[in-house]
Amino acid sequence: MSSKVILFSYTNYPSLLSNLESEGVKIGQDDLLRHGSFTFDLQGISRAASHQIVRHRIASFSQQSQRYVKITRSYGYLKPSGIPEDLRVPVEVRGHRMELNFSDVMDLTRQAEEGLVSKGVKAEDSRYLRPNAATTNIVMSMSPRQLIHFFNLRCAPDAQWEIRDLAWSMYAAVSLVAPQVFGPLPAADESDYIKKRVLLVGDLVQKQVEMFERTPPGELFQLELQPYLDFAHAVDGFVRKY
Repeated sequence: MSSKVILFSYTNYPSLLSNLESEGVKIGQDDLLRHGSFTFDLQGISRAASHQIVRHRIASFSQQSQRYVKITRSYGYLKPSGIPEDLRVPVEVRGHRMELNFSDVMDLTRQAEEGLVSKGVKAEDSRYLRPNAATTNIVMSMSPRQLIHFFNLRCAPDAQWEIRDLAWSMYAAVSLVAPQVFGPLPAADESDYIKKRVLLVGDLVQKQVEMFERTPPGELFQLELQPYLDFAHAVDGFVRKY
């Protein structure tokens, strides 16, 4: 399944600057980093990735509840591309030996969780079986300054693959709607990997500006980032047009 990165709320900087200037207020580039907000809806990401994201404590988060949201066998999981689908590992259950692949294990945990619920165990207790690969949804809001710090850490080549893919999708989205604020990342000065990808994102975004401007207000515009950014997993990026 694909993860989704949706930028659905953001500061309209041209309007903000125009309104401030009409009141005789001028702000510098550093001020722009403080006065603004960007809200993302991250869908279909693993619990492993969400645990990393919420470590950025200066941001604001709202995450899908595992306790109150009903889970059925249709709930998803994210399989790392580094684990081959046909790779099986031996397990032993009460003397019976089996060989299971990643998907088999995920399906067993889902069946076991639902089985506990069906026998009267509270969902809040049954969910303890759920693996880190199980997907969740989380809403995250950050200021530009916070986002740049996030990008410097999570766009790096040594960042975990899932959060790195999400971070580059987020960077492309904010680069589209606020190019005057999100230029080259500071980390690009120390990393050729980041420098090359910042340039690539800039080219990809520039080619889509005209299509984005033609998008009717209120609709989602899908960014074309793959296969150009060579993500480790499928990520669909969207920006809500104001």
